[in-house]
Amino acid sequence: MIELIRADQYTKMLWKNGAGFTLEIARSQGEIEFDWRISMADVTTSGSFSLFPHKQRIISVLDGQGMILHVDDLPAKTLNQGDIFAFHGESQVQSELVDGAIRDLNLIYDSAKFHARFQRVNGTEAQTFLSSADLIFIFNSGSDTEVVIENKVFLLAAYGTLKSEKTTTITSVHFPQNRAKNCYVIELIQR
Repeated sequence: MIELIRADQYTKMLWKNGAGFTLEIARSQGEIEFDWRISMADVTTSGSFSLFPHKQRIISVLDGQGMILHVDDLPAKTLNQGDIFAFHGESQVQSELVDGAIRDLNLIYDSAKFHARFQRVNGTEAQTFLSSADLIFIFNSGSDTEVVIENKVFLLAAYGTLKSEKTTTITSVHFPQNRAKNCYVIELIQR
């Protein structure tokens, strides 16, 4: 099953630590606890991240000049636009905005239940990949782009998401040539 999720369908929620808001793109079932969640957030001030014990997190900067993350006792990590970074949900994380507000994309998931792949697909060349994931999300962080899933063509607007649930053993995803794209592909594979 393939579902197109428009940006105006995302659910606005207060951050767990109360310091800002996130737009929840999609999540697993469960009112309080979830097995996975994909969200986008506008970060306007430096500060600490919410804690998500027993979860893994992957983050990428969509817009803005980037941020510097201080994760536990590790060396500081600078994230520029398009960079992808993974860390533990229970880590103590402080963010420092480089030069003003940013927008980021987040995946939080239970690694005991799911394996995740989080990648960026951009440029104008044709790209095709095959996936055995149970769930595939394609998030468009650029202008309108075309995506072909199992020979069905979808026009994906800026900040829109395609959700594909596994119906066959292998799912084919194709990005046509000469169509500018700036997308993130998130695959979740049940363990």
